[in-house]
Amino acid sequence: MKKSRIATLVLAAGAFTALATVPAQAWTTEQDLAGTTPNPSGVSDWAPGTSGARACFDMYGDWFIVRDKTKDGYSAVALWRLKDANGSVMRGGNVWNKDGAGTLRWKNKDLAEEYYVDWAACVGDWATKEILEGSCGPMRRIINN
Repeated sequence: MKKSRIATLVLAAGAFTALATVPAQAWTTEQDLAGTTPNPSGVSDWAPGTSGARACFDMYGDWFIVRDKTKDGYSAVALWRLKDANGSVMRGGNVWNKDGAGTLRWKNKDLAEEYYVDWAACVGDWATKEILEGSCGPMRRIINN
């Protein structure tokens, strides 16, 4: 009886330690599919592109624009994060263009004003929602007014 009680305590302590060391993520990654309806303003601020993708954010209406540049079997993705003045992520996600090479797609988001929006162009697998490691270009930043 004593051995099983000690074993239970050891297992419980191990489980608690494992849970306590996992970093918490206060936000859920939003996965959006971009559509064919373009943003009305047409103003865009492009992040540096990759060999397979370009991504843009238009602060007038909070539009993401994603261009698939290459016929490679992967989807173009705009990876984005909404951050406060301290750099803490408030929201974040991915906007996917799964429609193939040469297509340009748009997604309207409702993002908070006066926060930083960071985004990058990436390539990924739409079916699994996984971005290919090393496929993202440099992040671009803008203050959403």
